[in-house]
Amino acid sequence: MMSLNNMVRGLENDSVAKQMLQYWAHDTDTLKFWRASSNFIYLFEQNGVRQFLRFIHEEDNTPENIQAELDFMQYLIAGGYPTVAPIPSNNGNLIETICTANHGRYYGVVFEKAKGVYLSLDGMSDQQLKNWGSSLASMHILSESYPFGAAKRGNWQDALKFVSSVLQRHPCEKSAQHELQQIHLQLSKLPADAEHIGLIHYDFETDNIFYDEEESRFYAIDFDDAMIHWYAMDIASAITDLVEQNDANAQHKIEGFLAGYRSIRPLNESWVQLFPLFQRFSDLYVFARLLRSVEDMDIQRSPEWAIELKDKLLKVCCRIRERFQPMIKLRPVDQNNWYACSQLEVSDEQKQAFPVPAVYWLAESAFCKFTPLALYAEDQLVGFAVCTVDPDDGSDWIMAYMIDHRFQSRGFGRLGMEELIRCIRDKSPCNKIRLGHRPENERASRLYASLGFAEVSRDEREVVRELNFPQMS
Repeated sequence: MMSLNNMVRGLENDSVAKQMLQYWAHDTDTLKFWRASSNFIYLFEQNGVRQFLRFIHEEDNTPENIQAELDFMQYLIAGGYPTVAPIPSNNGNLIETICTANHGRYYGVVFEKAKGVYLSLDGMSDQQLKNWGSSLASMHILSESYPFGAAKRGNWQDALKFVSSVLQRHPCEKSAQHELQQIHLQLSKLPADAEHIGLIHYDFETDNIFYDEEESRFYAIDFDDAMIHWYAMDIASAITDLVEQNDANAQHKIEGFLAGYRSIRPLNESWVQLFPLFQRFSDLYVFARLLRSVEDMDIQRSPEWAIELKDKLLKVCCRIRERFQPMIKLRPVDQNNWYACSQLEVSDEQKQAFPVPAVYWLAESAFCKFTPLALYAEDQLVGFAVCTVDPDDGSDWIMAYMIDHRFQSRGFGRLGMEELIRCIRDKSPCNKIRLGHRPENERASRLYASLGFAEVSRDEREVVRELNFPQMS
């Protein structure tokens, strides 16, 4: 999202668009405003054929970044991938620059019109959903051969640095700052080899694809947000609207999309499980971009539509802010919260895998030198853990760990375990943590494995896992 101040200036009397269009051949009086968001978009005709003018202010993008976008698009076209081609100006340039008297530079490009028609999610057939997924997979296969050095685009770390720079100007956004730390930590642990990470579209939603019935394939547009990221991020971003619908019909469409993707390129289920993490990245990135767009807006000189847009964007920020993961804190169990801890319960279907109630662990802790800990999300009690030290080898054990059924499926399980691991590492001289869980507790198994707990033994009653880490000096 561009700065709203720049949006107001750039749209005034369409003067920038008219000046920019002079660099390209065009039919007289065909220039029309289309939309403005991350870029200004105008349509016009050349010999009766529709084309699109796109330009942006120098504060919102750089010519180097735009050139890298065009380079990738031309690479895809050379590889037979269906996307739109940039059109050279009368000077033979793909990017032209104009300098305004009062508002600095603007950088413009022109694209041909995409073949095909727009399809809504509701308007896609099962086969078209599969084609959508296979189209993204085909792009990723080409991206695997596109060298990072030639990409010259930012990566996910650059995006998070941008988020950090924005949040530094908004110190009250504590939940966003915590979310930034958590996302950076979790992404840093993912495999970053060429099989999993490359230059992605990042916005492969229905607004940016057009279906050609004759060729039975989609044409992609708008690579403006392309960055070096995990391919799974591109998939998670594409199906965002379907995930938010959260019903059986949407799930059917997601399965169709994924089936189409897997028909072209492998997709391990472990990456599907990470889609919520990638969606959190997207939410945070959007949040920071929207905050930046409304900064220092001159209300007195802004038209009514810009003021209304600012209010709309701030409401979007509020909705995203509500989704940020709260900080998880560990507190001792004492006379003030022991009873509340005793009332924590797992869901009914989990009681076979976690049969011992919290009140039992509180009693055992009192007599067996265990340490019970309460897990809080902000000031809300959400879970419970019990730790101890093995007297034989000094290793740390997590004897029990649970999130109350009312607070499950919110990411608290992972956040709480990460905080528990940090707490143990900071205080313990040992370099290993062990824990056990029932073999049938697959949910716990996946969580612990993803955090690095390797299985060291198993019998019919218990799986024992161990996490090793370098000993602190």
